[in-house]
Amino acid sequence: MSTFQLSVISIFVAFIVIGVGAFAMFGGVFGGGGIGAVTIWGTIPQETGDYLLDSLRSADKSLQDVHYIEKGAGSYESTMLNAMASGAAPDLFLVTQEQLGAFSDKIITIPYGTVSQSQFISSFVDEGQLFLTPQGALALPFMIDPLVMYWNRDLFGSAGIASAPAYWNDFLTLAPKMYSANSSQNITRSAVALGAWSNVAHAKEILSTLFIQAGEPIISRNAQGALIPVFGNTPSNTSGNPAESALRFYTEFGNPSKTTYSWNRSLPRSDEAFIAGSLGVYFGFASEYRTLGERNPNLRFAVAVMPQLQVGSKSTYGKITALAIPRAARNVAGAAAVAQKLTGASAAAALVSYTGMPSARRDVAPDTSANSVSDVFVQSALIARGWVDPGKKETDQVFKTMIESVVSGGQEPSGAVSEAAQEFVRLIPVRF
Repeated sequence: MSTFQLSVISIFVAFIVIGVGAFAMFGGVFGGGGIGAVTIWGTIPQETGDYLLDSLRSADKSLQDVHYIEKGAGSYESTMLNAMASGAAPDLFLVTQEQLGAFSDKIITIPYGTVSQSQFISSFVDEGQLFLTPQGALALPFMIDPLVMYWNRDLFGSAGIASAPAYWNDFLTLAPKMYSANSSQNITRSAVALGAWSNVAHAKEILSTLFIQAGEPIISRNAQGALIPVFGNTPSNTSGNPAESALRFYTEFGNPSKTTYSWNRSLPRSDEAFIAGSLGVYFGFASEYRTLGERNPNLRFAVAVMPQLQVGSKSTYGKITALAIPRAARNVAGAAAVAQKLTGASAAAALVSYTGMPSARRDVAPDTSANSVSDVFVQSALIARGWVDPGKKETDQVFKTMIESVVSGGQEPSGAVSEAAQEFVRLIPVRF
């Protein structure tokens, strides 16, 4: 045979080998075989994982050998990475888009032949697409925790304000109405905790919300699926660069010379101030609702969707958790089948019922007509957005520097955004 014929035959043989491997890895279990033993690691409470599996086993006996093990949130990444390196990894593990950077090269991509792209997009909320690549899904969305606005009914009432602010610009008039200071000019009551880093809970997520709403996605993927930094590259509009405008708005609440001055780093953490009744608005995750009430049963507060810009589509930051298969998994085919079952409509409905959290699926819509809190959570989940974090510690420092350099007067927002953009460019090639 000629060299050309041999080359063609070699290519076809390679395709056959790849196809057989893919079938053995993902397709074999769907041909009638059993799932087998599958171990799942994550940071959700053990009782939540056990409840979900128990509720599904009554109708699906194939899940008998599937077990969930809770791991400590503080050391989760290092525990997983060590387990992967030593060959002791689970078959499935829970990962958020904030942790994806640490594991992206250690995850088996679920091919579109197993879960099609159209099936994925039509089944899960929009933020789930952060896990998609041109080759398939890095993970299947399991839970979502959107950022929402908690507001103190009594403080709003005493300020003569009947409802929560719907737009960010509303805070420009709300801040001076609710502001109070003692004779030493120490702040005793504030409308909102913005303009600082160290004592603003979820400062990174709040500022990310402002960036995303302004049309600044921070991190994106190229045509090959690789992460690329795009922060600071959005063309300027009539009001200037979107990232600079968002950063300027955030930091003005920490500027004593502004009428919006409401916060400084000498104050307690924003969640503590809200619990104590001295903060009008607290931006927190939906998962905090229950604990906020438990920390102060006498606090009269309500929940609303995050404030929006007056132009553009609605959005808020969301923390989305998905099920991924590590490359070191022993039972890849079983893990793929279990991941599909645990992210299906039946499992999602059971999870919503047990936790009170919104679903990561579009087709699981609880009746919220008699529950205003759940209604806000569902609305927020549908508009949740986010970005794949290349490294939490490193990007925390980028956001901290951005905020503190402007508040201290060391830089203008334009300079802070420019330096942050350079840091993102530096981080991505190092980690990917």
